[in-house]
Amino acid sequence: MLEIADEHCTLGTYKVYVDPKTGLIYDASLNQTVSSTNKNKFYNIQVLKDPESSDCKTWTRWGRVGEVGAYAILGNGTVTDAIKQFHKKFKDKSGLAWNNRTDSAKPGKYVFLERRYSPHSDYKGEKSGNKAVKKVAGEQEHEVSPPECSLEKPVKELMELIFNQQCFSNTISALKYDANKLPIGKLSKRTITSGFKQLKDLAALIDDPTLASSKWNMGIAEATEHLSNTYYSFIPHAFGRKQPPIIRDENLLKREIELHQSLPDMQVAADLMKIDRKTRDSIHPLNRQFQGLGLAEMTRLDDKSSEFGYLMKYLNNSGGAAHKMTYTIKDIFRIERPGERKRFDNSEFSKIPSNRRLLWHGSRSTNFAGILSQGLRIGPPEAPVSGYMFGKGIYLADCSSKSAGYCYSMNTGGEALLVLCEAALGAMQTLIEADYNAGIKAKKNGVHSTWGQGKIGPRRWVDAGIVHPSLKGVEMPNPKAKLSESGVKNTKLHYNEYICYDVAQVRLRYLLYVKIEKL
Repeated sequence: MLEIADEHCTLGTYKVYVDPKTGLIYDASLNQTVSSTNKNKFYNIQVLKDPESSDCKTWTRWGRVGEVGAYAILGNGTVTDAIKQFHKKFKDKSGLAWNNRTDSAKPGKYVFLERRYSPHSDYKGEKSGNKAVKKVAGEQEHEVSPPECSLEKPVKELMELIFNQQCFSNTISALKYDANKLPIGKLSKRTITSGFKQLKDLAALIDDPTLASSKWNMGIAEATEHLSNTYYSFIPHAFGRKQPPIIRDENLLKREIELHQSLPDMQVAADLMKIDRKTRDSIHPLNRQFQGLGLAEMTRLDDKSSEFGYLMKYLNNSGGAAHKMTYTIKDIFRIERPGERKRFDNSEFSKIPSNRRLLWHGSRSTNFAGILSQGLRIGPPEAPVSGYMFGKGIYLADCSSKSAGYCYSMNTGGEALLVLCEAALGAMQTLIEADYNAGIKAKKNGVHSTWGQGKIGPRRWVDAGIVHPSLKGVEMPNPKAKLSESGVKNTKLHYNEYICYDVAQVRLRYLLYVKIEKL
């Protein structure tokens, strides 16, 4: 019995039953969304066993996503009967036998949500630094004080932002994801892939409505709702009592793609926020979380150094007037991820004429555990290309405020994180309007990146070796000059964008912790 029972379970110390021979966990999370009839409901089924006796029950709870709902306890107390009740209830609700639970969902039935399980740790929602809970079998829970945090204050404050539970709650709420139904840390790769597949099908349908009849044998409205319903069933959303919106346009599609892009990064953070039973009494959570990032270097810059000064000027002078924001720098860190330099040296990009630039990338603070530990990544094959202006790639900018807009600092009290990346752009294709097939065309035409040319940009580029010797040969906009009219004719883009289509092109070089104020 390794897993905790449903959070609303009334059976006290009962735990989810795990077959001692096969390791099979008797825990099923089901979901069903039907937009037209305003259905957005869940059904949980678990076999629960009392660790102090042989008593075993089947626990069920159901209701609208985001609400507690109702519950029932089934079975005569034996393991055999509890498993029998579990199989029956699962078949009734999903239309599938438990042994076939990963098969395609049956029409009109609940969708099975595959979860990840970790027997060695528990995810806790409290803020880092709160008292840890120690539990020994047969004893009452009691609190023990965690060890002191040994991180330097700037690094400690950075970790408190990256792993801030309130920030996670705000982000999850803004994206409408229901983490109570399926906690981020429990998401399986299959579930994330299934969600992406539905979005890819929706993107194709929005782009070509004739697919409704040719591929799904439905009218356009019916096919769109069918795919939306299936997506929401795989990826639970809390809409309250409101009708789940049908994903029938590019704006809604992009919002859901953003959620899906954030899930793997937030999952990394959720894993690092788990309380490890083996180390919780010997290491402070923030120390453990920092170690989990696995950085080869994180050096805080002296705010009186020329390195800090040049980067501060680059940040402030590359802001776009249209974005109406100002920055206060809390800290700048020179960073290096292990393996990124070697990955570049071993790639084709080290052998082409140099066109390396120091560019901005912004993201929600909740994504930075994933970014710092795994690097910037590109959407998987399952992701639709139409959710990206210039195809699936790593998006960078020479305008700091363009990247800062993707930090959504309104959810974090104005605090935000930006990275400066060394990008090997190589041969670039130039575009003056969005083209979601740009990545495919770049590969076909033998170029390495896309430059979306904006109306506003840097007037002159300089060698970034002025910032730090390791950046010699990398170009950056003149940090002393503000952005100006680019002179590019007929462009529909306000600011420049640079898109790399291979992760080996990009190295993280600096992390900036800033406070953003809107004017």
